[in-house]
Amino acid sequence: MTISELSITVFVTQLIFVGLRTWNVISIAEKNLMRTVISGTLCHIAWLASIAIGSVSMYEVMNNGDLRYIPVVVSSVFGGTIGGAIGLTIAKKYEKYKENR
Repeated sequence: MTISELSITVFVTQLIFVGLRTWNVISIAEKNLMRTVISGTLCHIAWLASIAIGSVSMYEVMNNGDLRYIPVVVSSVFGGTIGGAIGLTIAKKYEKYKENR
């Protein structure tokens, strides 16, 4: 994969990971076993893909001084940060939905 492809992949998998993690935490809090298992499994798969790419990229930057991988690291940070903001928004909307039921 090219650096651009790695950057896009890690950004998207971070967004997916954080979104699924939010769903997973809500499912755990509601003690919903089926949703917890499904969201946890999908969350873990997204995490594995993201961490695999991110780890290799950080290794290249730190051990080999290969700065070409910096965009991958930055994409991971932005994906996680934006994913966190989206996850918080989803959680707040879900709380409002539960209050109005």
